[in-house]
Amino acid sequence: MERFFGGSPAAIILQLVIASIIIGVVLSFFGFNPANLYDAVLRLSDWISSLGLDAVKKVLRYLLLGAIIVVPLWLLTRVFSYFGSRRQK
Repeated sequence: MERFFGGSPAAIILQLVIASIIIGVVLSFFGFNPANLYDAVLRLSDWISSLGLDAVKKVLRYLLLGAIIVVPLWLLTRVFSYFGSRRQK
């Protein structure tokens, strides 16, 4: 267990509790509480997902648009190279 925790589990848990209390006091001083911090994290995740999903949608549109040209050309080159290599034998 000490290898996982990076030291004595009891000592690490005590350090985490003390650090959590100190950070909690600082955040409380600035007016944060668990409810509004949770709401802020949810709003941030919604904002990031809206940015990311729009970008993914655009990339998928470009991918499909390019695939309409690229895939048939690739397929034609594969077919012609297959028949060309058979003809040379």
